[in-house]
Amino acid sequence: MRFHIQNHHTPENCGTHLEERKEGINSVADRPARCKELGIEYLVGGACRPQHTGFMFVEADDMAKVTELMRPTMGRDECVITPVTERW
Repeated sequence: MRFHIQNHHTPENCGTHLEERKEGINSVADRPARCKELGIEYLVGGACRPQHTGFMFVEADDMAKVTELMRPTMGRDECVITPVTERW
């Protein structure tokens, strides 16, 4: 199943500036590589950095994998995960 994932954080919670993001679980600099590790197909993604908003489309066979993908941002970012179908 395909998913649209959008995440947003405040400037105060920006991982670029948080010391704890530089190492450990909060560091996810390469989303496509992380998707591959979890068995998720990364389709496309991007960000609007001035708005502190990112998005991606992925394909996964299990919602648990998508949850694990977003785990590093849980508690810091607002995350919306929407299942996407090709038909109306």
